Amino acid sequence: MWVLTFEQDRLQRLDRRLAMKCVSELARRLRTSLRKERFSYWYSPELHPGGHGWHVNLFLPFRVPHATMEGLWDCGYVWVTDFRSSLRGPHGEPLGVCRTPEEALRRAARYGCKYSQKDWSPEHVGARNHRYEIAQGFKPKISTRWLEEASEAEQLIAELVPDGRWNGLRRWNSNDDPDWNRVPVRTWQW
Repeated sequence: MWVLTFEQDRLQRLDRRLAMKCVSELARRLRTSLRKERFSYWYSPELHPGGHGWHVNLFLPFRVPHATMEGLWDCGYVWVTDFRSSLRGPHGEPLGVCRTPEEALRRAARYGCKYSQKDWSPEHVGARNHRYEIAQGFKPKISTRWLEEASEAEQLIAELVPDGRWNGLRRWNSNDDPDWNRVPVRTWQW
């Protein structure tokens, strides 16, 4: 995961649309630099709560040397967290040893999902904007099913969760949150 920031003088004139354009340009330069025709990536812009402007969390499925990324990102500073090798997360939180590449991907996905779940209001992301963006041609396959009962959802989860992952299964029900005032939601994460 790369954190891309913007230099102080650009912050005053940078709106979300321009921040997104900068990331798109970075992806093009990265493809050229790495001689890759295409690759998957995911990013989420965030307006810093302290008023410091935008920064972007960019997730790539491969390693890029820091000096390379620093040279390609001409808008500000870059930081990197490798969820596969780092014993600590981006904020210094302990992660422990990562035993499999799949575990590293799950860690990164969990961290990225925090950003995609943040404020979706038009005041925050703008009218008709997305909370996150993905590389063109890598749109996730959408699979939907209409379920009438929670027991049906549990049965579906039993089919989807791989053997050995049940200990890490987390359930959340909006009905358990007294402050939830939107459409009821249930989630399962593993």
